[in-house]
Formats: sequence, structure tokens, C-alpha cells
Amino acid sequence: MRRGEFLKDRAERFFKNAIELFNRGEYDLSAFNIEQSVQLFLKYAIWKKLGDFERTHEISKLLNDYMQVAKHKERISKLIEKHRETIADLEMAYIESRYLPSTFSKEQIERMMDFFEELTETIKDEIL
Repeated sequence: MRRGEFLKDRAERFFKNAIELFNRGEYDLSAFNIEQSVQLFLKYAIWKKLGDFERTHEISKLLNDYMQVAKHKERISKLIEKHRETIADLEMAYIESRYLPSTFSKEQIERMMDFFEELTETIKDEIL
């Protein structure tokens, strides 16, 4: 499996795990898994466009990087604006869910899941 395809597969597997954790009420770990899903899917999308991606974990940076190569920049810009708070929550989840006691509400996790699904649908239209 090529490196980029591995990223897509891993993103999908992290999201599946996030759903299972969400259903068990383990919101902190669900948030971390969604963050990983978003991060890896964005790296996959950038890889599809450029053949490589920047080594960063910051979702907002990856979104901006993708927007630079996107066909429909305005769609990505609107997506970022619409989900600004959720993106901040996901970036917080990367650190806090791993190293600190963190609390995320059911509603926050649902917004994170919605963001991931909207992001993947928006980008899949461009990279397939």
C-alpha cells in the first residue's frame, strides 16, 4: 500500500474507532480519534495533490495548506469558517486527550464527527 493510501485507510479506521468510543461514552478518547482522522485525511488529500505534505499535527495549518491547492478554495474557506470552534476543539483534543484529564461533551463530539464527514465529502469531490 502506498504511503498516501495508508493515510486514508488509517483516517477511516481512526474514525470507526471514534464512533465505537463515542457509543461507549468515552468522549475524550473519541475526540482524540476524530482529531487523528481529520489530520490523516488532510495529509492524504495534500499528498494526492502534491505527492507530499508538511510534517505538522496542526489541523488549521493542514486546512490552510490544502486550501492553497484546492480547486474550490471558497468551499474550503467556508468550511473552515463554519467549523472554526470545532477545529479549535480538535486541536485541543490532540494534546489534552493524550496528556491531561480532558472533558468533551456529547455535543462537541457530534460536531467533530459532523465536521469530519463534511470535510471528507467536500475534499473527495476534488481528489477523486
